[in-house]
Amino acid sequence: MAETTKVRLLRGYIFAGETCHLSAKDAANCKELVLQPFWQAQELIIEANPQGVFQLQEQFAIINDEKFLQSVERQQLLLELRPLGGEVRLPLHKFFTAYRDAAITNHLCKGKLPVISNDGWTPILHAESQQKLGELNVLLAIGSESQIAHLKQLRGFDVENNQQQPPLRRTSDLLDMLQSALGTTSVAVPKAVPAAPATGSQFSFSLQIVGAAGLPLNRGYGKRCMKQQPKRLPDEPPSTYVTFQALDCTDAQTYNSHEGLVYATPIVERSTTPQWHSEFQVKVSADYLSNPQKLFILKVWKKRYLNVGTEPSPSADAIIGFVALNLNQSGTGASWPNGWHNIVDFSGRVTGGLEVHVRPLTSSGAASNVDTAIDQFEESLKLRHLQLGQAIKRKFTELEQISNRLRTRLVDVTGESLQSPQYDVDAALDNWQSDELQQWHEDDELVAEFERALRTPTPPPAADTEDANTSSTPTAQNAADAGKD
Repeated sequence: MAETTKVRLLRGYIFAGETCHLSAKDAANCKELVLQPFWQAQELIIEANPQGVFQLQEQFAIINDEKFLQSVERQQLLLELRPLGGEVRLPLHKFFTAYRDAAITNHLCKGKLPVISNDGWTPILHAESQQKLGELNVLLAIGSESQIAHLKQLRGFDVENNQQQPPLRRTSDLLDMLQSALGTTSVAVPKAVPAAPATGSQFSFSLQIVGAAGLPLNRGYGKRCMKQQPKRLPDEPPSTYVTFQALDCTDAQTYNSHEGLVYATPIVERSTTPQWHSEFQVKVSADYLSNPQKLFILKVWKKRYLNVGTEPSPSADAIIGFVALNLNQSGTGASWPNGWHNIVDFSGRVTGGLEVHVRPLTSSGAASNVDTAIDQFEESLKLRHLQLGQAIKRKFTELEQISNRLRTRLVDVTGESLQSPQYDVDAALDNWQSDELQQWHEDDELVAEFERALRTPTPPPAADTEDANTSSTPTAQNAADAGKD
């Protein structure tokens, strides 16, 4: 029944975020994003935030029936930017192809990711002149509930899994100490992970795409396809190139694709081990540094036709696979991607390897940021604020356990209980000052009390002296009798 019954209940997800390549006047006119969804009757209106970003994240349910198939067959989803008068059209026919057949639907719902119609920068066209005004970052996908959840977690849209831990109650003193240390002394930063120059919400890095290996040969066509469209020879090495999307790329040409404008390497003709040796200066969003779920994607393409030409054309060529680069630098011991990475296709199979090197660009003359300086100082100490406080509290706990054992042994030896105030660890952490670290051995009253107790043993009570003397003779007599026996 699971193989023959068509999956009826589907989940959809649409995301619309920031715009790019808009003039200052057009960007000021992008105040509302209006769309007429095919899954409900009323329209959606999303207002832009003060930064000009549309925070549209809508998840919806769909019944896979004839009405749904008719609403997506050769149809487009229209997004209007008001009062600019720009339009963004998202194709929906891919959903009709994927979910019209029961066997195909059941097979697709077993995968990890849903069917994605649009993912990336999409052109914004004027409603009347059809002139391109800019681009909008849009994601539209339909699949099972688990597939949508996995996609949201993969792209960093799952807010519950990205919440940061609260800091310590008192960190102002620690920040003052770090700022004073940064102002007087130079901090040695590990050379393995240099800090990337961030300008506002962007940062730049050097991307070097060296080459690939193990790419598959072009597959041969069947008899029907050979008669209609003999475009390339079977078992022929592919002619390949690599594309990526970025906010800006110095001295690099852009090419049109289904996802908007992309940057590309030159084409290497007929080779399963192409060597591009291309280097780009890329500028992307700073979210790549802090969000571990956001990955920088490289796409490897192959030309469809025998007359290869010299220009990449992703909108007409076939894709070989993807390479995901993790630029996250928030974790301890993080490093930039360097070396070989697997090329993975839509079904999750490895179709080759790609050699990529990422190096952050140093910004000369840029003013040092206080937060960046603190992060560098923490990297040199290999400690975070929270870890430093936990280490101090752990040391207090160890000293308290040692003191309790010493008290117990002193009570057993002297026969008297020691009267001393208990040390409040939480109060000490709340009132912690930077100069206390230098005077730690002088201010530890608890240790000083233990030293005095060890140096000055407690004498026995005077009332018990005579009893002790009288009891000594029988004890010695008993010892003598025991020796005779």
